[in-house]
Amino acid sequence: MSAPYEATSHEGFSHDSIDSLAYDWERVAAPDIAPKRPFQVYFPETTSEVVEAITSLASRGKSFKIRSKGHSSNDLVLEHRGNVICMQQMTAIKGFDAEGGTVTVQSGAVLSDVDDFLAKRGWGLPIIGDHNHITAGGFAAVGGISPASHRHGMFLDNVIALEYVTLEGVVRRLNAKADRDEFHAVLGSTGQLGIITELTLRTIRVDKYGTILKNDRLIVHDVDEYVQRTAEFIRAPGDEVLMERGVWMNLPLAGREVNIGQFSAYRDAPQTPGAKLVDRVAYGYLHGLGNIAGRLPTGIDEAVKYMGMLGIIFSPRFATMKNVERFTDKVLDSSVGDPTRMFIILAPAKSYEAIFHELYTICQRYRSETGCFSFISIYVKAIRSQYLSQSYLGQPHRDQPGPIEPFCELMLYAGIKPKAMTREVLDRFVSDIDDLTIAQGAFRYMHSRTVKDTERRRRIDPNTYYADRFSLPHSASVLRSSAE
Repeated sequence: MSAPYEATSHEGFSHDSIDSLAYDWERVAAPDIAPKRPFQVYFPETTSEVVEAITSLASRGKSFKIRSKGHSSNDLVLEHRGNVICMQQMTAIKGFDAEGGTVTVQSGAVLSDVDDFLAKRGWGLPIIGDHNHITAGGFAAVGGISPASHRHGMFLDNVIALEYVTLEGVVRRLNAKADRDEFHAVLGSTGQLGIITELTLRTIRVDKYGTILKNDRLIVHDVDEYVQRTAEFIRAPGDEVLMERGVWMNLPLAGREVNIGQFSAYRDAPQTPGAKLVDRVAYGYLHGLGNIAGRLPTGIDEAVKYMGMLGIIFSPRFATMKNVERFTDKVLDSSVGDPTRMFIILAPAKSYEAIFHELYTICQRYRSETGCFSFISIYVKAIRSQYLSQSYLGQPHRDQPGPIEPFCELMLYAGIKPKAMTREVLDRFVSDIDDLTIAQGAFRYMHSRTVKDTERRRRIDPNTYYADRFSLPHSASVLRSSAE
């Protein structure tokens, strides 16, 4: 195993400063946004200290927000002059059970660190985020998706047990089978029931740094052809596909629109010196772009970003599993060039074509009418998630998993023209995306911006089904909290 590569997709700002507590991922889209500075911040290191913080606030009738690294952009972790319980000091890896194939961590543990801990022992996490600052509790609180989600589901599908502190300050330890309703209500709930403090996670035998995969790559220039052909991968990726991801890009360059779509299906490959050399050279170049991004003069930085985007389209023919997992994070810098916004729809695979086309049409219409977007890209991944499927079908979790309704992620990642993307335009655009989501029976990934209306929000939140099955404590209506 080689040493992990330390890169970040946002050289322009840090997660670990006092100033960062006043911001979330929204500042990527609006760099001049006003800070929302909390009045009181707690940094617990143990579950008992989480209990102490919650009970202290509750005794004074105070609400709070939960955060770790602040990757959300849906008003989940900020409260101006309010109270924040920050989990980023609860980073312990508490135990690894090789016989049972599980690892137990505190919720503030950074998943890339956990994966490197496991890698030294010949194991790994089935699902890990592509940012190197994502924490276990934050990922579990929203879902968690990776290029392996068509095989292993969402991150929360791989949680075996958890500990959380309720809004009354009561410690609850839950098992996926014994405490089904409460367990699945807590996962994906964005912290509305309390604070996750510890998780036991499924692990797999794998060498992510050493195993080379072959990239069977599709590249097309017509959006209709792209959607038609990628639909096959989304609905039936095949057992031999170990990882997969794709992106459609519309780039305005020199007065013209450049349209190109890419989809990569990664399969087992002979572990030859040639394949390893391609991976080493190609990703050395791409990671080099990512490493210098955010550290150069503005014009050069923007050119490097577009070079990185081309590197994603023409992704290397061979790659280690780790390079596939953290591809975009180590190549692109979101704090360079045009500000960017991210909106994510979790779509039933049977509605993939309709939702993709309508989402793309909405984006083009807004760009034509308001000039609020520069480039438009839509990233796609297949998902086979029991959690999503049973929410969609309205079926409770069983001892034996039932049939799974296939899903996919459609992540809109778009360049923003700040003067044109006014608050009114943004609110209207978000409302149109959520209307599309509701009309197609899909869900939103709730850490990306959604409407505020309670009833519409219930219809797009995959956690609603589980929350309804588990009776919320009375205090949840009084002391609302949110997670990264």
